[in-house]
Amino acid sequence: MVRTRQQEAREAAGFFGRHPNVYVYVPNLIGYARVAAALYAFAVALQHPTAAVLAYAASFVCDELDGRFARKLNQCSTLGSVLDMVTDRLATTCLLAVLAVRWPACHLPALLLIWLDIFSHWFQMYSTLAMGATTHKDTASRSWVVRAYYRHRLFMGFCCICCEVLYLALYCLTWPQFQGGALALPAALAGLPLPSGLTLPAALPVAAVIALAAVPGFLVKQAVNVVQLRTAAAQLVAYDQARESGKKGRAAL
Repeated sequence: MVRTRQQEAREAAGFFGRHPNVYVYVPNLIGYARVAAALYAFAVALQHPTAAVLAYAASFVCDELDGRFARKLNQCSTLGSVLDMVTDRLATTCLLAVLAVRWPACHLPALLLIWLDIFSHWFQMYSTLAMGATTHKDTASRSWVVRAYYRHRLFMGFCCICCEVLYLALYCLTWPQFQGGALALPAALAGLPLPSGLTLPAALPVAAVIALAAVPGFLVKQAVNVVQLRTAAAQLVAYDQARESGKKGRAAL
């Protein structure tokens, strides 16, 4: 049997190419390490904030690396895609849950964000699978917002990073050791009235400045989640209607 050059190249690549054991693909190994880092972060989140932030940051970096290596080594897999999406959702959910525990006043917004995140991505996953796609990162959505979001990786990455940075910064602000290192605000802003009778202080902790800088990307990401949920629901309804029409058409024959 004559082997093609592509087959010979795959065999030469060995462990760092496509091979039968999908479980030990390099990106999947990175995914397992990501899960372990996230679990450690949440295990120590209520006692050791610095260790928790560093471990969560390491897990988030692995999120970028697994996709990069999957494409570079031609080791993309359905297992890896599902592992990546589920880890994303669970990591964000647990981070918001920890934030709600540390800052009880924000428990309702945190829970609403969890609901929106899970609803949006699961609806998107089911709608894209129903339409024959292999990943929830659908670039054929009816919504131009969702298409633009998934087609431009830098833009998508910026929005995702802003969300995680905002949540981490707010988590840090619940600990006294992260409330120092304040940055002075311009005199025109100091004392500016805020909602609920508060006033803007003369200086803000570094974590607060980081949180504020992440707000624009966070808002875009939540807007995309809302649009994605709406369009995915519409696609599921259209899919059911198309199936019913097909059944009626076959029955009429």
